[in-house]
Amino acid sequence: MRDAIQKLADAGHVSYVVGGSVRDFLLGRETKDHDLATSASPDELCALFPDAVTVGKAFGVLKVPLRSEGGAGPEFLEIASFREDLEYDDHRHPKGVRFSGPEEDARRRDFTINALFYDPKTSRILDSTGGMQDLKDRVLRAIGDPRARFREDALRLLRAVRFTTRLGFELEPATAEAIKAQARLISHVSSERIRDELTLMLCGPHPAESVALLSKLGLLRLVLPELEAMRGVEQAATYHPEGDVWTHTLKILRCLEEQNPVRTPTLAWGAVLHDVGKPGAAVRSGGKNFNGHEADGAKLAGSIGARLKMARSDLDRVTAIVQDHLKFKDVFQMRESTLERFVRQPHFEELLAVHKADSLASDGNLAYYEFCASRLESLKKGPTRELPKLLDGQDLIQLGLSPGPTFSEILRTIEDLALERKLSTKEEALEYVVRHFVR
Repeated sequence: MRDAIQKLADAGHVSYVVGGSVRDFLLGRETKDHDLATSASPDELCALFPDAVTVGKAFGVLKVPLRSEGGAGPEFLEIASFREDLEYDDHRHPKGVRFSGPEEDARRRDFTINALFYDPKTSRILDSTGGMQDLKDRVLRAIGDPRARFREDALRLLRAVRFTTRLGFELEPATAEAIKAQARLISHVSSERIRDELTLMLCGPHPAESVALLSKLGLLRLVLPELEAMRGVEQAATYHPEGDVWTHTLKILRCLEEQNPVRTPTLAWGAVLHDVGKPGAAVRSGGKNFNGHEADGAKLAGSIGARLKMARSDLDRVTAIVQDHLKFKDVFQMRESTLERFVRQPHFEELLAVHKADSLASDGNLAYYEFCASRLESLKKGPTRELPKLLDGQDLIQLGLSPGPTFSEILRTIEDLALERKLSTKEEALEYVVRHFVR
């Protein structure tokens, strides 16, 4: 970045570090990506940085490749010309831009704390929107007319929630009221961008507060109505003294935050959706009977993931967590093969983390967790052993059996016996099949 700043200065251009990195530096937080805003025009930037990626040139934005360390993938420094946005016509993107100066560039941004410019030559902060005072007061405030800011770009509705909860700030009242009044504009944002913002909230430092604020502002019923439906769905006080499904979900997110400060997206989504089937099950039963809600939940989680265009691998893992999270109550009665297959699942560590948070958020019983955690640790310490596959369908056909539903039953039985170390060779497996299944 220093080289780019010097190159711009040598060519007679002003440049400032802008945006989130300035905000985070002033808050004493770790800064990652740095962006530059400059008086240089897009054509002048192209001449100075001939290797830059120019996809955003029409909007005055170039990405300059940086030297990567340790053989990592390419890293880029984003450099943008000072500009102001023209009229927005889709509540997401401006029709065009007009190149201007730093004050106009600051006013086009979303929130005051994101509109601070740092001058590396003088070590001064340029603040034309009141961001320094809002940082001091720990307030998130839209720049200018908040309704206009959200009409311009509806993604800012979600970004407001994410910044507020991530930073532990208060949402300025006029900004909050503008979000409530214009929440339906979120329909103009793509499913992918909604998913990404929600994932950042759920993986961030305060996921429960993010979900609660989304609900308070009227956004949750639009982006995740299945969660909003949890309100008022009562649970048995014996197992859930914390209250209804909504209260439990917020509590499990707080427990997960405490137990797992760093969370994968699939763990975070598995936790927030783990009881998503309960409202429907309660309605069908006319009360508090949640029998089978995990199957409902897995189906709903799959529908939510598809709507938000989750990657297939992530979607499969989230639905598996929702489907399997109640199986822990059966682990003491499981036969050895079933227990080992349960613990060997590729998503088991995330499933175990959700179960622990679920237990801490309800009756506090960690007996199932400790038992399964011990089994998992034993498997990790023991010699690596692949799931045994002594026979396949072709072997059964050669024994004279006809393909059909019994094939799966036979192969599952053989796998169970192998897991329990009662069969160890193909010959033993074939003999068992002949003795018990061949007529």
